Amino acid sequence: MQGNKKESDKVEYREFKGSGASRVLAIVGVTVIGLIVLLKVLPGDGPDTNEAVTITPAPQVEVINTAAPVNEEATPEPEPVEPAFDWATAEVTEENVRKALLDNVGGAFAIPITDDTFRKFASSSDLKGEYVELTVNPGTFWDEKDFVKRAGGSLIAYSKILFQNPKVYEVSVDVKIDNVVGGENDAVYISWRRDQAEKLDADTILDNMFGDYTIPFQVARKYRLTKEIYDKLEKFELPRQHNL
Repeated sequence: MQGNKKESDKVEYREFKGSGASRVLAIVGVTVIGLIVLLKVLPGDGPDTNEAVTITPAPQVEVINTAAPVNEEATPEPEPVEPAFDWATAEVTEENVRKALLDNVGGAFAIPITDDTFRKFASSSDLKGEYVELTVNPGTFWDEKDFVKRAGGSLIAYSKILFQNPKVYEVSVDVKIDNVVGGENDAVYISWRRDQAEKLDADTILDNMFGDYTIPFQVARKYRLTKEIYDKLEKFELPRQHNL
């Protein structure tokens, strides 16, 4: 009896053991299904396929171009620059002579070259170089002494500039005087050459003319004064004309 009982107990134990595993599997399956259902029901734990999803577009970012603008127009070619006027190398022409003397005539007694005072330009070439003659008219003056002083001072002041050009070897000044009928008459002519001027200092001559206005005529190569002018001069202890 005992042997049978033990056998039956073993069988029942095996049956119980087998039916327990099935139950465990069943319980686990039910639990998993429950969790899945619970996850679908709980809000916020996953996307709801039944609700419309709103997609918010990303904000637009304005891109600022910091690169320098490109000038599509053709760059204009630079205008040619006119070289500075240099009398020392310029051609001896009326335009260049007047340009050289414009605003460059020093001395208290020189006649400035302006449209009002300038009358004529003349030049000639020979083996020595360029001869330059300027005809001017000072307009008003104090007296004959002042007139002659300004004529002589003009020769010194003009030649100081004009002899800077190596082509010029002689400078002459022909000074006209107004007459009573509105015309002009000859008055003073004076001239000298480079070789004479190089032995003297032009500025010193112009300064000394405050005391002796006859200095330019003393050093000139040639000069002449009209009788009307000469007869009215005081302390002009030189002949009326002179020609080397």
